[in-house]
Amino acid sequence: MANTLHIAIDHDSDLKPGDPGYDPFLDLWGRLARPFEVSSTIGALVGLPAKEVAQLIGTVLATSAEAEHLLDELPRTVRSLATSIDTHAERCVGALRGPVLWSETISARSATFGNPDVFICKTPSRAYDIDENQVLVWALIMVRDAAQMATADRDARHDTRVVARARRNGDDAARFAEHPALARVTRKRPSPRAVKRTRGGKHRASYLPALQMLDKAANPVDADFVRELCDERTRAQHEVLMKLVHKLESFGNRLPEFRVERGALFSGPVQYYHGRRIGDRSRLSGIVIGQLLVDVPARLHDPDRRRAEEALKQRARGRRSMVIMNDDDIDTAVERAIELARTR
Repeated sequence: MANTLHIAIDHDSDLKPGDPGYDPFLDLWGRLARPFEVSSTIGALVGLPAKEVAQLIGTVLATSAEAEHLLDELPRTVRSLATSIDTHAERCVGALRGPVLWSETISARSATFGNPDVFICKTPSRAYDIDENQVLVWALIMVRDAAQMATADRDARHDTRVVARARRNGDDAARFAEHPALARVTRKRPSPRAVKRTRGGKHRASYLPALQMLDKAANPVDADFVRELCDERTRAQHEVLMKLVHKLESFGNRLPEFRVERGALFSGPVQYYHGRRIGDRSRLSGIVIGQLLVDVPARLHDPDRRRAEEALKQRARGRRSMVIMNDDDIDTAVERAIELARTR
């Protein structure tokens, strides 16, 4: 299940490094181009494989309060489903169940040797395949698919209680989606118009749990959740990355929002490659400014600059490189990057 994220920024984006309350991760989070694909973006930020990120997000969605409220309310919801009136042609013999369709009736009688008791009637019936029920079914499918993501390739013998809960909720959602009243409802993402009609319709109270599940799926995780996935070295890299960004912006224009490409973050001349995301520490990883690769020491608290520089050079893949060990190095790195760009 692909997820995109639309999220409001709830921190002061004007804060800069050194200001009280400044948080480099929140700064970076706020500069991500929206909407974004959740799994690949979190993978690029914290270095986890896409499969592991998908399992985390699936677990969050399948066990969320919104998912469990939706499932708890389903028995009541199905008793108050919105419907419309549909009509279909029905063959009747010796009785009328609606207006007679005479053209079809004549054709039917000709096929039965002129039997005068045969009628084709326009029969009314309840129709459940409407916007509100499409929203409801899609919410159930999202819970089902999230549970499948959460439990994929996990050995049932080693299930934690959370994963077992996700599996149970997914099974319940799949079963509810096959309820006789919902079985023929279209299974596709509802249009914005359908969601708007459901929010403003007279049955909105019955469909509120489904709408809340849609909102949760659009915003499955927040900045605090992602930050908890970062190890100490990743947090240090994020701090250096944002200090470099602000230093570059001090020379003129604001850099564009970060976007994810090929497992890395890109913003103008700045790129961030997480070493764990790539998996091979001999490959390029760190922060690239134009032609210069910078990074924190591989051994984060190692005071030996020469050893840190040598380790970085080995994975620079022929690029100029520089280790960042203090704030003065930030200024030096930007100056070097500008020099390399001018002499290229």
